[in-house]
Amino acid sequence: MSGFLSGALESLKGMIGGADDAGAGAGGNLLSSAFQSAGGVQGIIAKAQAAGLGDKVQSWVGSGSNLPISADEVTRIFPPEQIESFAAQHGVPAGVATQILAHLLPHAVDGQTPDGTAASAPADGSGGGFDFAGLAQKFLGGK
Repeated sequence: MSGFLSGALESLKGMIGGADDAGAGAGGNLLSSAFQSAGGVQGIIAKAQAAGLGDKVQSWVGSGSNLPISADEVTRIFPPEQIESFAAQHGVPAGVATQILAHLLPHAVDGQTPDGTAASAPADGSGGGFDFAGLAQKFLGGK
């Protein structure tokens, strides 16, 4: 994990009580909001492709390693004002929200496209019962 992301996650944990579970819960809620606003995994894929990140998205949907994205690339998927809205909704600084999304989006898209296609995911943005908090715990909680 990069030094900045590590520091951002420590800041997040400090703001919301210091517990790993709480930090991961906030990360999961933030991720869920991003998916809902985009219309689900299909929307995330479409927005990322429109932002010129098609090669990275294909790595998330396909088998093999997920290519990472940067915080700047997240702001190409979600405009800064939308990031600020997500951040305010979940009580974190916009810079922390962007770093969390950069870290979790590849894993979340990968998790919702296990057969290599987004066709089976619900179109309503709900995630179809996808465990955003569990994913955040796995990748942010440090356990």
